[in-house]
Amino acid sequence: MTTHPQQIDDEISLIDILLFLKASVRNVITSSIVCLLIGSAYYFAMPKMYEATATIQMAIVAGEAVETPAVLLEKIKLPLFFSATALQACGSDGDLSSHTKFADKLKPTLNKSAPLISLSAQARSTQEARICLDAVISEIQKSQNELAKPVIEQKKQKIAQLSNQLKLAEDMAKSFPTTKYNNSATEAQFSARTLVMSHSLVIATEISDLRSKINALENDLIPPRTQPPSLAAPIYAPEVSNNKRPMFTLGLSLALGVFLGLLITGALRLVQEIRRQMQEAKARLG
Repeated sequence: MTTHPQQIDDEISLIDILLFLKASVRNVITSSIVCLLIGSAYYFAMPKMYEATATIQMAIVAGEAVETPAVLLEKIKLPLFFSATALQACGSDGDLSSHTKFADKLKPTLNKSAPLISLSAQARSTQEARICLDAVISEIQKSQNELAKPVIEQKKQKIAQLSNQLKLAEDMAKSFPTTKYNNSATEAQFSARTLVMSHSLVIATEISDLRSKINALENDLIPPRTQPPSLAAPIYAPEVSNNKRPMFTLGLSLALGVFLGLLITGALRLVQEIRRQMQEAKARLG
């Protein structure tokens, strides 16, 4: 199999690569210096930002969350979920466009295995970030409490209803005679005693069932079965800016400078090759 001269010319050898890199040194140095200057100017001009994060545990009633974290996530994206007070605490104006983007700035994160949702807020100081996050958490807790209130009231009404039934059953149990019959009792007396005992047993069973239901409902309304929305842990707000990363800025500037230097060298060589071919074409035509 023969190799055409054109194929040999089109192959890029290691020497070609080394020559290209040697020719790119000046452009790489120049572009790296420019990128470093731009990166440094951006780094020092950009204000420091601090972040506060918190994880909210959803309100729970009778061992079940009043709503799933996924539902809450969709609700906080609604334009009118947060009040103007919360928006102002986070430095946002009240128009709908900023309100819609506000939820994305909170960076909500869901927990798939527990009724938890994590939120974060950024500001130019740790105190401002905390104030913003406190306002956001307050709005969410208010919404959760509004959902939990009717469910709790319904269970309290059920307890009151069962308590009334229990009182009636206990009063009925007291109304039955407790007379003891001797062995010489007549058949009518024996039948009456049997009837009274069976009714007493039914009422005693009903009283026991009512007490069990009331105890179960009352236990459902106390922690940990029922609890309001709360913080799973205290708000975390370190005194360290999260947007000032000097090593990252330095590395990105150098990488961008090298890339631009190689790109400029390649572009210049391409222009030179096009000019050379154009001159050769003119010479052939001339």
